[in-house]
Amino acid sequence: MRLTSSFAVFRVQPGEEGLAKARWYSRDGKAADAERAYRAAIAAEPDLRAGWLELFELLRRDGRYDDALELALRAEDHFGPDLAMPRAIKGAALAELGRTRDAVAALEEAIERDGNLALAWHELAYAAFRSGEYSRALLVLDRAFALEPHTDTLMLRGHILRAAGQYDAAEVAFEGAQQSAEHDVPRREAERELAATRRSAALGGKKPRHFTARERAFADLGAVLLDREADAGAAPGAADAPPLLAACLVSLAGLVEAIGWHPVVCSGVTAEDDALATAVAQAIGAQVMPIAALDPADRPLVVTVWNGGGREWGRQLARLGRWKSGCAFALAQAPGVTESADVIGTLRCPGDVTALRRQVTRALTLSRAAAAVEPEILALARSPLALWRARLTAPEHPS
Repeated sequence: MRLTSSFAVFRVQPGEEGLAKARWYSRDGKAADAERAYRAAIAAEPDLRAGWLELFELLRRDGRYDDALELALRAEDHFGPDLAMPRAIKGAALAELGRTRDAVAALEEAIERDGNLALAWHELAYAAFRSGEYSRALLVLDRAFALEPHTDTLMLRGHILRAAGQYDAAEVAFEGAQQSAEHDVPRREAERELAATRRSAALGGKKPRHFTARERAFADLGAVLLDREADAGAAPGAADAPPLLAACLVSLAGLVEAIGWHPVVCSGVTAEDDALATAVAQAIGAQVMPIAALDPADRPLVVTVWNGGGREWGRQLARLGRWKSGCAFALAQAPGVTESADVIGTLRCPGDVTALRRQVTRALTLSRAAAAVEPEILALARSPLALWRARLTAPEHPS
C-alpha cells in the first residue's frame, strides 16, 4: 500500500516544477530513472519537501527500507530538529524495518512538533498496526482522517479491520476508498483489497492470522495453491525442489479433472515454458498449441514455470479476461505479484529463475502416482469467489 507520499505526490503546487520529470518516470514504472531524477531535483532545490517525500516512498515501494531510512536521516540533517516531516518519514522507515518501538517514538516526536501533520498520524497508525495494536491504530487513524480525508487512510483502515477479523467494517472502508479514488491505480488497488476481504470473510469466519497458507493465498489472490508443504514457509533446497514441483504437476492434473475445466489446448506463455506445457497437456489430455494461435473456443490452459508479474504474463491474462475463457497456471509464483495465476504450484521458490528451470527439467523426469485432490484444495477451487470463476462463462463450467 502507498502511505506517506500519497499525501503530496502528483499534486500541482507552485514551485514543484522541478519534480515533473521524476513524477513522469515514477508514473511510467521507471523506478531507477525516477530515483535519479528525484535526487537531482533535491540537490537543486533541497528545501522542496515534496521531493523528499516522493523519493522516500519510491524507495519504500521497492522494499529498500534501509535506503529509505538513510534518506529520512539526511532530511532530518537538512531541515533541522524542529520540523515534523523528517521525523515522520524516519518513523515510517523504522516501522517497515520492524523496529516498531523506535518508529512509534519518532512519530510521536513528529506529532509533538506539528500536531496537524496528517501523514504523521497516518504513519503512527500504521506503526501501531504493524505491532498488533489494532484498537490504538484505529483511534489514531481517526485523527489522521479528520485532519485530511484521504483514500490511503481508508485503505489502511480496511487493512486493520480485516486483520482484526471485522470483515463487514473492512469492506465498508475499502468501498469508501474505491469510491474516493481519483486515479485508476488506487481504484484498482481498492478493488483488489475489497475482493480479498470478501474472500477472507468466506473462509468460515476465521481471522487472517489463523489462515493456512492455502487459505492465505486464496484470500489475498483468489488463487488455488497446490504446495502441500506451504505452511513450512522456507524455500525448498535444490534436492527437495524437483519432487515438490513434480507433486504440484500431479495435483494440477487431478484438480483440472475434478472441477471440470476440460481445456482443449495448453500453451506456454514463452518458449521457455514449452516443456512444461507439453507435460501438462499430456497429463490432462489436451493438445499443445503455440500461444499466438489460441482461440477462446479452445478453453485454453496457459502455463508458465515462473510468474514474476512480467509484461507478457499480464498480456495473456488480459486476453483470457477479455475472452471469458481459459485458465492460467504458474508452477512457481513470486510473492507479492498482483496478476496471479488461477492455480499456483508453489510460492516458496526463490526468484532464481535459471535454477528454477533446471529444477523443473528434473521434475519432469520424475514419475509420481496419481492421487486424490486434497479436500482443502478442492474446496477452495470450488468457491464461487475463486479467481478462475471470473474468467470463465458459467454454462461451460457448471461445477
